[in-house]
Amino acid sequence: MDSNTFRFKKQNNYANYKERSIMKNILHKRTARVKAVLMSLIIFLSVLVPQMTAQAAPNEIAQAALGVDVSRYQGLINWDQVAASGVQFAIIRVGYRTQSTGVLNEDPYARYNLQEAQRVGLKVGAYFFSAAVNEAEAVEEAVFTANIIDKYKITFPVAFDCEGFRNTSSRQYTLGRDVRTALAVKFLDTIAARGYTPMFYASKNEMTDSKDWNMDILNKYKVWVSQYPTDPFPITPASSYTGVQAMWQYTSKAVIPGIPGSVDMNVSYFSYDGTAEPKDPSGAALVSAANAANVQYMDVNEVVTATTTVNLRTVPSTDNPATIVVPIQPGDMIFRTGIGNNGWSRVVLNNQTLYAYTSYLQKVM
Repeated sequence: MDSNTFRFKKQNNYANYKERSIMKNILHKRTARVKAVLMSLIIFLSVLVPQMTAQAAPNEIAQAALGVDVSRYQGLINWDQVAASGVQFAIIRVGYRTQSTGVLNEDPYARYNLQEAQRVGLKVGAYFFSAAVNEAEAVEEAVFTANIIDKYKITFPVAFDCEGFRNTSSRQYTLGRDVRTALAVKFLDTIAARGYTPMFYASKNEMTDSKDWNMDILNKYKVWVSQYPTDPFPITPASSYTGVQAMWQYTSKAVIPGIPGSVDMNVSYFSYDGTAEPKDPSGAALVSAANAANVQYMDVNEVVTATTTVNLRTVPSTDNPATIVVPIQPGDMIFRTGIGNNGWSRVVLNNQTLYAYTSYLQKVM
């Protein structure tokens, strides 16, 4: 492949980009470490933000908390460091259905993250990334989720997350708002029937005026809104979403000790005065750090293009900026030789094996 097809950024632009990233990371580190003053502020906010309490668990209390949500994209997490940073809860992705093929998958880090977050004393919730196109699939996703989390202490809610349905490559592309809403309801009701508190996740823009989801129906559940202001919490004290909400995901760029790269950060306007016991008391099998992801690559031979700016790295991790070899832009093409179950693709550039996020690549041929 002709390497001239790549549009390389000028060195000084890249240096400026790295400097801005470092400054943002410093801000997020400071944000994550704020203790008493921050808690006082979010407790105050929990009174001001419109909320729905009908789904409250018996031991739920009106006290705000800070937490992360994680998946395989964060890699191997040091949960002792996360707990020591002041994070109070973790919402862990249990699995996902592929948007183009509909294949059901367990997140390769799910059991390790559930195990370790629980071990260090964090209150734990879960979420599933849905691509269901009918009620049977929505129920299947909920049962799949519950069957995994039943052996863990799931205190925080279990959330339904559905994104990317506007992409023409998504199997949900032709579904209308009311059909998607009905599928979310089916998932959430199935989760509730298994004894967990259900929660609906979507972006502010999707929920405002019920644009993409019928919020008149979904407001009966806890609502988790995603909105990333230019200045993250607590500089921006609250989401501008005016609908009912129980949790706010305010950034995807937080830097927390123990978590490689960046991570989503959340404010919940509720907490719990205890920790739930597992639905299945038989106990989960221990997962070692060495076997946490069980990374495997499915061999492929195909040309892919970037859907956004993507950094090609020498290792499948965002932990160290020095591993970046070159960014590629939308329209640039590269040869992919493997798709990993860790969220990364193996690619080749100038006879060098590199890695990029699978979700940012699209098959061309």
